Amino acid sequence: MDFKDWICSVLNCGEKICPPCVVESEQEAFWNNKYPKQDILYVREEKDGEYQIDVRNYFQSFDSSIPGFSCASNDDLALLALKWVKNNIDYTSDKTQYGFSEFWAYPYQTLKHGKGDCEDGAILLANILLKSGCPYWRIRLNAGDVEGGGHAYVTYCRETDNQFVVLDWCYWPKTTLIKDRPLHKDEQNYYGIWFSWNQKFSFGAMQTMKGMPNNFIPRGVTNGKKR
Repeated sequence: MDFKDWICSVLNCGEKICPPCVVESEQEAFWNNKYPKQDILYVREEKDGEYQIDVRNYFQSFDSSIPGFSCASNDDLALLALKWVKNNIDYTSDKTQYGFSEFWAYPYQTLKHGKGDCEDGAILLANILLKSGCPYWRIRLNAGDVEGGGHAYVTYCRETDNQFVVLDWCYWPKTTLIKDRPLHKDEQNYYGIWFSWNQKFSFGAMQTMKGMPNNFIPRGVTNGKKR
């Protein structure tokens, strides 16, 4: 007897009825085990030197400064949070902002300054979703190749069909309803993922999208450093 059958037997819900919690648990297990897990350490430069930071630390679930929203569904929440970041954070390079060629800011830093580059807004967006009650496994941060170079962005597993779609606040921002968005794997501007992570797990296997040109050579990642 699998988990779903056991729950249904306990709740006496019958074979044709499946409680939402069971569906949610099945999807969580599926997406958390679809790709090989790997600890990813990001090399963060500070004034006093370099630190290796586990990327999962960029989820700051207990930070009260992160705004939270209430919506009828997680899909509605995803679109609202995306619009909020787009409207409240100005795109600014790390070099201009922090004096480093690459610097991943924590959400409180991006909120304080009201600006940041791709990963800063993406990290903030992911944290807003988590703070607002979206299940952690539906929120994934990604670093990889896109048309034009390296990029960091959020993907969200929508409730419509439990498939991941892109939430990009700066490179190709869209106000399209979540249910009408193409799947992440079908997006033409997104080529491949070096690594990705949610609040609990990080995934290190290279993933390629359908939009990647045949002659494109992914740069990949080594120990959290782009190459």
